[in-house]
Amino acid sequence: MATWEARLNAVFGPQGYENCMRRSLQTVILYEANRCISPALSTLRPFQRKLAYIDMANALVESLQIMPHQKAEILWRTGTSKEPMNAETAWKRRKLLNKELDNIKVAVAPLLTNRSHDQAIDAYIQVQFETVTGNTGPAPPNWQHAHNNAIMCYRLYYRGEAIDPTFPEPSPPKEIYVATEKPVNLTSPMLPESLTNGGGLGGNKSAEESADGRNGAALGENANENGINPESRRAILQEVRQHLDLLKEFEGIISEEDLAKRKRDLFLAMPAAPPPAPKRNKMSLEEEV
Repeated sequence: MATWEARLNAVFGPQGYENCMRRSLQTVILYEANRCISPALSTLRPFQRKLAYIDMANALVESLQIMPHQKAEILWRTGTSKEPMNAETAWKRRKLLNKELDNIKVAVAPLLTNRSHDQAIDAYIQVQFETVTGNTGPAPPNWQHAHNNAIMCYRLYYRGEAIDPTFPEPSPPKEIYVATEKPVNLTSPMLPESLTNGGGLGGNKSAEESADGRNGAALGENANENGINPESRRAILQEVRQHLDLLKEFEGIISEEDLAKRKRDLFLAMPAAPPPAPKRNKMSLEEEV
């Protein structure tokens, strides 16, 4: 049975991966990441699911052997911003993907008569091309990648109107990551190192332990009202300072605009300042005396 990567390579076509396929490949990666972590989702807290999801998606990209040079761009949030996709955005796209696949399934169903799965997909692309452009000629090669990035995913995982029963079971390239602390900002692509290393399922912390809080996912009695305990806050601030020091070494090498943007991302990753200590009025002090 062909592996997931071998099947993925096949849907690229005879010319292999091309840059115009970036969003389509990203959709496939997100779909496969969901397959990899699905068995553990019920045991994870909401923020742990999102971090496990984006972590697995990145691991899948790194595991690809068929395209060693374009890996960094696959999980860009957009081709314009070139920002890494964050956990919150990835999770939202996961939810939208199933709806997009259902829409394709409904549209492909009437095209399956006397056609194979791939022929029906090609016919669907032609219908979409004519509908969008008003032209009746053949759709240009790879046209679909700029207009519906879920088509490649449907071609890969489905056969007709159902999931391909012969598709291999998911083979996660790493253990499922279980975060023990909720990050300050799930929408920031720059998360503290303490939230991106370790904690896999099967390691020292299990998914079951994380579900009931025994793994320390609860922040403890020392957490302030912003949800960050002092030790974690100091670690995050130290991480941000280290990144800022590193950026200084690139002054004059990369553009000032890029430097400014990276610094803004770092400041967004910083925890909020702790609340001030409660003030005690003069009367209460005099009463104690």
